[in-house]
Amino acid sequence: MVLRVMMVDSSYEARRDIDSKIKWVENDFELVGEANNGEEALALLPHVSPHVIFTEIRMPKMDGITFIETAKKRWSDIKYVIVSNYDNFEYLRQAMRVGAYDYILKPVKAEEINQVLLRAKFEIETGIRKFF
Repeated sequence: MVLRVMMVDSSYEARRDIDSKIKWVENDFELVGEANNGEEALALLPHVSPHVIFTEIRMPKMDGITFIETAKKRWSDIKYVIVSNYDNFEYLRQAMRVGAYDYILKPVKAEEINQVLLRAKFEIETGIRKFF
């Protein structure tokens, strides 16, 4: 299977940094969409059908927590991964409350982001939850 990935971050540079660290071809991952904030992401979601969404927490118009909370009502099977500059317990707690799949700190490490995607892919393919 090809794992479809979407990125939601108000920083174009941050999206390019993540993009450059993912092993797209060798792991059968595909970038299907990008958005600058949660509102744009909600509008794009029905058109791209991602398996995994990377989202920042702090963005204009709609933050990542509100985005996940809103999107999960309609797209509960998507794995929402927070990618943030903020090493903040309260943000992590909010992410857990809305059902985030994982929380990765920026700058992202190639190994970490690829492992999260491989774990998500394994879980989708097998239906078996794989813990860290």
